[in-house]
Amino acid sequence: MERSARPAKPATPGYLERVALRYLERYAGSVERVRRVLARRVTRSVAELGTDPEEGLRAIDEVLAKLRRLGYLDDARFAGSRTRTLRKRGKSGRAVRAALSAQGIAAATIDAALAGEDAEVELDAARAFVKRRRLGPHRASAEAREAEREKDLARLGRAGFSYAVALRALTSDHEA
Repeated sequence: MERSARPAKPATPGYLERVALRYLERYAGSVERVRRVLARRVTRSVAELGTDPEEGLRAIDEVLAKLRRLGYLDDARFAGSRTRTLRKRGKSGRAVRAALSAQGIAAATIDAALAGEDAEVELDAARAFVKRRRLGPHRASAEAREAEREKDLARLGRAGFSYAVALRALTSDHEA
């Protein structure tokens, strides 16, 4: 990826705060995700301007603490929101856990976000997956449904759904 022609700026707390706020205006973010964005700016500042890396890391910690205190960064809120979004898209509990973990969310926070869910949430997500991928009851013909049943079960399994949930998701009795 090619760098922009724009010169690097010194990684001061004020500059890093502006970068973080601009990022949060566009994207929902976890503390770790914003830390990574700011760390890239510090790294560039160190490489191009010769600024002190320790000072940059202290500035990142300062900015993150301020954003948490102001309520702009809240991993629990982010995890809950992201969980709901991923479930609507047809993601399994395992896939949600992996996605949140990749965003730097702590395991305890992920557990709390998934704790309020019942078995119906997993089934609804599986049905959303089936509908999006046009599997099972969403195939064009009954012959195609029967011929591809094992493959559909395998796709659901690879997506992180249990065999029991996959079987239920592929039944056509849920169509309204």
